Amino acid sequence: MTSQKKYPIPSSAQEDLEEALGIIFHCYEEGIREKKAILAMIADTVNSEIYPTLLQRGLVFEEDGKVKLNPEGQKLAAGITRRHRLAERLLSDVLALPSHFIDPNACQLEHIISEEVSESICTLLGHPSQCPHGTPIPKGPCCDRAEKSVESIITSLDKLKAGAKAKVAYISLQNHPDLHKLLALGLIPGTLFSLHQTYPTFVLEIGETTLALEKEIAEKILVRKIEHQERY
Repeated sequence: MTSQKKYPIPSSAQEDLEEALGIIFHCYEEGIREKKAILAMIADTVNSEIYPTLLQRGLVFEEDGKVKLNPEGQKLAAGITRRHRLAERLLSDVLALPSHFIDPNACQLEHIISEEVSESICTLLGHPSQCPHGTPIPKGPCCDRAEKSVESIITSLDKLKAGAKAKVAYISLQNHPDLHKLLALGLIPGTLFSLHQTYPTFVLEIGETTLALEKEIAEKILVRKIEHQERY
């Protein structure tokens, strides 16, 4: 038993409601507002019976034949969209799942990821602005805090200065021919290293190993900077 906060597993009805709101949010992004078009997409993806529930709960309203989100509906729709697209980035960039597994699993994760976990995922990934398909990821509180800070905790390797110490967070090189080479040399998530030089190549010292990287590779390696007070 635990006295800590528990998160209930969402019911199928709640999942359908969130899915429908996500569809409406996506329609908004595509410039689609007409009720007929939105209802067709909801019926095709979820079921047509969920729309009256959205109306009854006051999450959406109709005006001049168009569907509009009220503030609470907008917040919930942006939240489910944010969690889905962050899950896509996590599955793609960190777990390196094949592309055909990403969306089905993201559809599952979006309903069970808590706000705290989504914030942590976003921070881990360096507050990405787009999903793997290039669609914008709605910002969260952690993104606003990061924009106000002088430096982000997570940054790309090419942004480090010579002499910096860091830990690899994730590598966004799934389709790059050098990915397996880097993994074989020990440059994997969690690896600690020192950056010896930044020009003409980025030279890393990983234990007793020295590794030279071109800038185009360094840009795709996201790292967590090790502050002076942290143990290296």
